[in-house]
Amino acid sequence: MGWQEGAEGRGRWQRVAGPFVSCHDAGCVQATGHGALCDLRDRNAAGSLVSPLFLEDEAGQVGKEWSCKESLQSHPIPAARVFGASWKRFPSLWWEPLRPDLSSMAGRDPSMPKLAWTEEEEAKVNAPPAQQPHELTEVQVLQAGWDQPEQEQQQHQEQEAIAVELDKRVLHSVIPLHHAPGILRSIYQWLVSNTEQSAQHRLDRSLLELAEEHPHDVVVTLLRCSPACDRAAVTMWRVMVVSSRTKKKVMAELCRVLKDWPFHRTSTSDGDNTDVFALAATRVLWELLRPANYPMEEEMSFSLPLMVLLFQIFASAQQTPEEVETFFRECQQEEGIATSPSRFALLTLKALLCRVGYDMLVLELGKRNIWEMLLHAESHHWAVGLLARAMKHVSRTERRQIVLYLETWLINNEPRWKVPAMAFLVEMLACKDLKMECLRVMQLFPRYLRSECTAVRQLVLKGLKTLSRRPYVAKKMEFLLPEIMGILPELEGDVAGNALFVLKNMLKEMTISKANPTALQLAERLPAFFDSESSSTQLQSIHFFRAVMSRLFAAREKEQLKTHVRQSVIPLFFHLHDENQQVAEAAEETLLDAAKFLQRTKLVDLLERKQTWRLGKCLLEDNSLGEHLRQSLPYLQSPQEPLRLEAVTFIGLIARRVRDWREEELPIIYEAIQGMTDDVSSSVSSLATETLFIIRAAMRLPRSVPGLRGLSYRLWKARKKCSALAFLCCCCCAQG
Repeated sequence: MGWQEGAEGRGRWQRVAGPFVSCHDAGCVQATGHGALCDLRDRNAAGSLVSPLFLEDEAGQVGKEWSCKESLQSHPIPAARVFGASWKRFPSLWWEPLRPDLSSMAGRDPSMPKLAWTEEEEAKVNAPPAQQPHELTEVQVLQAGWDQPEQEQQQHQEQEAIAVELDKRVLHSVIPLHHAPGILRSIYQWLVSNTEQSAQHRLDRSLLELAEEHPHDVVVTLLRCSPACDRAAVTMWRVMVVSSRTKKKVMAELCRVLKDWPFHRTSTSDGDNTDVFALAATRVLWELLRPANYPMEEEMSFSLPLMVLLFQIFASAQQTPEEVETFFRECQQEEGIATSPSRFALLTLKALLCRVGYDMLVLELGKRNIWEMLLHAESHHWAVGLLARAMKHVSRTERRQIVLYLETWLINNEPRWKVPAMAFLVEMLACKDLKMECLRVMQLFPRYLRSECTAVRQLVLKGLKTLSRRPYVAKKMEFLLPEIMGILPELEGDVAGNALFVLKNMLKEMTISKANPTALQLAERLPAFFDSESSSTQLQSIHFFRAVMSRLFAAREKEQLKTHVRQSVIPLFFHLHDENQQVAEAAEETLLDAAKFLQRTKLVDLLERKQTWRLGKCLLEDNSLGEHLRQSLPYLQSPQEPLRLEAVTFIGLIARRVRDWREEELPIIYEAIQGMTDDVSSSVSSLATETLFIIRAAMRLPRSVPGLRGLSYRLWKARKKCSALAFLCCCCCAQG
């Protein structure tokens, strides 16, 4: 590396790095090889400005020639490509050897455009060699002699030359896939270095062409170039999303990045695997939602951004990596708009709804505190459902798009989004004009009914309950029957009620040959739901059981059904005393049908005459004391006082009819009744004390006492004595 004087000795000095050869014409020095770097600023005798050009021969060798206009015309280089930009700063411009179009240079200004150097290159070029300080002084004097207007004009020419070369590469040739990221970076760097307002849209055509052919590389590369979305990036994003050619492709890629929180792990065609912040895509969307960047007259499809922003709020509310927090703090210092990534995503979501004309909806949801619910992971999917319910009034096209997006994500089985996605989808299924979409979405439900996530199963059954109300849809649900029957024993509360509602509607639309075996299975499982904590599930199960009995009354499965009906009699008997009047009435009607089905005429007569106080003794006439005792014990722990009271009474009736007290049964009954003596209800505790006294008296009877008559007499006397003691205790309490 050193300084060398031109061949003609005109006092022009240049610094040359790497191998070089001298050009004896016009006093030029041509440096060849990739390491060549020259700096020469001088004018020849005719006033022609000497300026650098990059050359690339057909062998792929890149060099740098210092020449004037006359030298280029008299000594053309047939196997070289003239570049108007630095190959280090714009590497994408020298990916293909082309022959120069020197004829186009004939009409140019005598001064050739200078290269736009990077800061690093200028620092290296302008740095003086330590060994030759006198040469540095000479270059500095020459540079200081240039006047400012001429420098600005030369800089403008350089920028225009770069833009021309970029346009040629994009518009007049086929772009190889792996060169697209490099060209995009060159366009971005050109906009960064060119701050003139008139030049902001100089490369729009090239940018749109590149985005149309390679949307993935363009979106990901631009996010890497400017994650904070600076002025140049905003200009590029606006151009791409306003144009009808690239709007859908670019927004789809941008939303794909938005959906992957916290990073979008992707690879561009040039092999770059650097992670991209999904929050950076939110930052871009925030900028695009400003009226100045996205005119109102432009039609904006908001369904996809709406979905991905909802899911990003959900993900960012759960965890935020340190890198994302750091990036967000940098953005916050510039804009000062939010306190956390999740709230920033929420603000972007609100801005999206306002931009498409749903500002009143934003205010209404704020009054209902739905926005705050979205920020908490435990309540997010409920808030999503409420938001989806409010979105039913959007256009049918947008609703169809929303369902399509949700269906695609659920098919891909993305575990992070399945709960909020299903919550939104279930609400969309209530729209009756989405007939075909509903039938298609049902194909996803078998997999999610088997899910270990309880929330997902609840949401699926809620959606099926909505769909089963439509007869034409209920006919198509038969393929879901095995899945619902399989999970039915595991369900509780309102979720079980939804499943029973779906099964009931499905059974109505099924043929007899398929419905009867299913009804028989349900008759076995339904009594377990008579004691559900949910009153609606209780009503569903009792009414459904009655419908099953009516359906199978004259069928060949009647004999098999009798066993299940007998098992339901005792639970129905206890629910005659239920605090919920609707449940009590449903139990009475179903018990009457069960008595008719079992041909228990005395029981039918008592029910028809409303003599419910005599039903206990009547039920014990079938001599199934052990089974009745097993079914009665759980009702001692019922939260309802009337049911606990009836359970103690019924167990006392069983005790009076026992012929032979077995040792293994006595401790169970004794312990159960003894636990009721300190019940919160005085009626239950006093009745339990009386029943416990009867059981103690029965335990003291010798085993040699023959027959039921002697045992009944002793129990009767014990009961009388206990009643007298209870009466005296009550009197003493009253006097006290």
